[in-house]
Order: sequence, then C-alpha cells, then structure tokens
Amino acid sequence: MDWIVKRIQEDDYGCEERPENQGVTVLVTLTDENGQERLLRVEDDWLYANGIDEGDRWPVDLKHGDGPFVSTAK
Repeated sequence: MDWIVKRIQEDDYGCEERPENQGVTVLVTLTDENGQERLLRVEDDWLYANGIDEGDRWPVDLKHGDGPFVSTAK
C-alpha cells in the first residue's frame, strides 16, 4: 500500500523542552488511496536528507514498523 505525504507541520513540544539527545521533530500526516490517514512524528533532518516533501510517496513500509519514526503521534 502506498502512502502519500499529505502534510508536514512543526511539532508542538508543549511546556516541556525537547530532550537534548533528540533532533527537531515534525508531524507528518500520511494518506493512502482509501483516504486512511496516519500521523507520525519524524526527525526533520531525516526528511531533508531524503528529499521528502508534501505530495511525495512515503518511502518506508509502515506495515512492518520500519523507519525513522520517533513515534506515532496522537
């Protein structure tokens, strides 16, 4: 199943600061051909290094949990 990057937005760290050992993260909304959506928290540097932008195909298999995810956002 192919997932497309629908939106990339700044992560909100709330009152707490980002942990020192964690890079800057963004929230990535993915959508599939059935309109299903997934929200992931991903390190921003990884997106830049892989040239991923809104409208691109997501290059990692979500089914197996592989990838650069910091977490699945809620």
